[in-house]
Amino acid sequence: MKRIFFIMQLALATGLAWALPQAASVEAAMPLAQEEGRDIMLEFTGKEWCPPCIHLRTKILETAEFEKAVGDKYVLVEVVFPRLPSAVAAIPEEQRNANEKLLTHHRIETGLPTVLLLDAQGYPYAQVAGARRTTADYLKELDEAAQVKVKRDSAFAKAKDLQGIERAKALAEGLNAVPANCRDKYREVVDEINRLDPRNTLGYARVLTRHANYQKQEAHLREIFNSMRGHLAPADLEKSLASLQEYLNTPELEPELAQMTWRSLGDTYAFQRCYEETYAAYKKAYEAAPGSRLAPRLKKAVQHYEQNILPAVQRGEL
Repeated sequence: MKRIFFIMQLALATGLAWALPQAASVEAAMPLAQEEGRDIMLEFTGKEWCPPCIHLRTKILETAEFEKAVGDKYVLVEVVFPRLPSAVAAIPEEQRNANEKLLTHHRIETGLPTVLLLDAQGYPYAQVAGARRTTADYLKELDEAAQVKVKRDSAFAKAKDLQGIERAKALAEGLNAVPANCRDKYREVVDEINRLDPRNTLGYARVLTRHANYQKQEAHLREIFNSMRGHLAPADLEKSLASLQEYLNTPELEPELAQMTWRSLGDTYAFQRCYEETYAAYKKAYEAAPGSRLAPRLKKAVQHYEQNILPAVQRGEL
């Protein structure tokens, strides 16, 4: 009875039409998840302005079909990124800043909406980016994501009976099942892999430092982008090109940041009407991180140049 009253309070307080239990944070969700054998759905959303987010919420998460399928499996934690003035005003600045930090902390680079799945101890193990056309389609994605935890736990269980490098291999097998942006959250596991694999044959030496390196490199790139804004004179464009090309020499540059840099180079060349250089830059941008959320658009740009722009250049029309 107490449990039912708790869910009703959550639904009434949030105005939600379904009974999937919610919590204000992952830390608040963990006790309920542990008590009832649930996992945690960490939903990054722009639910009042983002069309896919609105679709996910109103056509999928708030349906009776979804509640019936997963109502006893998850605790939902919303991480909202408002844009409309009324929505911004409804969320304290401190909370908005915390949400931005959480987005960075989990390295969510797939856009909104993205749902990150965590186990009851708070370890992330899978993510589902975007919405789907139907509730059934989304439930299928969730089921496939849930299998990631099964693979992770199976490998971790196997590691308990092993020692040395074989144990490290089993632990790495478990971590390899989860998305790359989640692996640094398993600090103790990564530390053990590196202790058992001092030659780094499994490639885990940089897992714990990669996120810090990414933040440092991203901050530098943002400085370059800020310095370029509004400076369109020929001399300024040449200076921008030089800064971007120099940035590409950053040691151990993260692929996503290399992609952003090549894309900016391409945009700058396009402004100068240097179409062959633009094409080459866009192509390198795509190749730098073909699995990123920007990659599909870059691939289309490359195809457009191959099919339309470069032939026009060769004909002397551009």
